[in-house]
Amino acid sequence: MNVAILNYHRIGGSGIVAYEIGRSLAEERGHRVHFIGLEPPFRLRDNFLERITFHKVEVKEYPVFDYQPYALALASQLSEIILENDIQVIHSHYALPHAVAALLARDISGRKVKCVTTLHGTDITIVGAHPSMMNITRYAIKNSDLVTAVSNSLRRETEEKLGIEKGKIRTIYNFVNTRDFNPGLKKIELAHCKDRTMILHISNLRPVKAPLDVIKIFHGILQRVDLNLGLCILGEGPMQSGMMRLARDLEIEDRVNFLGAFNDLGPVIVSSRLMLLPSLQESFGLVALESMACGVPVVASRVGGLPEVIEDGINSCLFESGNLDEAIEKSVDLLNDQKGYLKMSQQAVKTATKTFSQEKIILQYESVYQ
Repeated sequence: MNVAILNYHRIGGSGIVAYEIGRSLAEERGHRVHFIGLEPPFRLRDNFLERITFHKVEVKEYPVFDYQPYALALASQLSEIILENDIQVIHSHYALPHAVAALLARDISGRKVKCVTTLHGTDITIVGAHPSMMNITRYAIKNSDLVTAVSNSLRRETEEKLGIEKGKIRTIYNFVNTRDFNPGLKKIELAHCKDRTMILHISNLRPVKAPLDVIKIFHGILQRVDLNLGLCILGEGPMQSGMMRLARDLEIEDRVNFLGAFNDLGPVIVSSRLMLLPSLQESFGLVALESMACGVPVVASRVGGLPEVIEDGINSCLFESGNLDEAIEKSVDLLNDQKGYLKMSQQAVKTATKTFSQEKIILQYESVYQ
């Protein structure tokens, strides 16, 4: 089967999932995969795979345009790729602009290529829910041949916000590649956290991830445990300066370390003791799943799709969004209870590898394509 995949190339759950779907389809399932975009998917840059081709979208700069028309350039060039490579399925990650571009490219090509759209969250909760974008987002969903959402929570929210009939959207969960995320990975000693027990946070440091709460929770933990703790922040984003300022105000800046963006996250995760994820919104929470696959429990807010991944007190911990005292208490309990921690760690790995295994989820996507 010849499959085209449209996704954002930047670091983020949707791009990671899109790449892993394409990699697995090509490397393990024997399909031909074409990634199309401004840049290759983040993880594709370090790998060459024989059955994967990347097509760069060229956007013409012209002074009459205040904003360069990426979606139109994508649709135009995708229509040529459809014809040249006999594309049978286009899999768009995000309704805007990818699903709209896919539908337009299909019409331009005149081929009966099938359009699959996967909703990841902010394309619905932020972009698609805005009055200026609601109609075109609804159009993309209704005219796709099949639509998937990464959690039941996101599926229900899309139905309610956009008035999509029940049954149009199918839930297919995100998954984890256990070759890259497992408890057996070699641990690394980060110079920033040498001789310290490391607590971790990974995100793009946007307000929706509540990164200031990460600092506050860590500060609260420090007051209640007799451990030499360090906090490591992986990722870059607009809230980083605010986090640094708060750490200084709380006089814990020597324990808070900003490591920037990482591609190979597994060894960093297995080297940590706990993952903090106090998001205000989270359609699935891929980083939570990756942490669990490494045997590192997560303390996360009870929002969006996270309760579909985390069984509170079984494989990780949930707290009510904004209730930092509860988050601190559950973190402290985990850090102080070695036996309970080990049991939760083992259950986290079991959940990740059984319920959210890559092989299981890829088969669901392959079935969708067929």
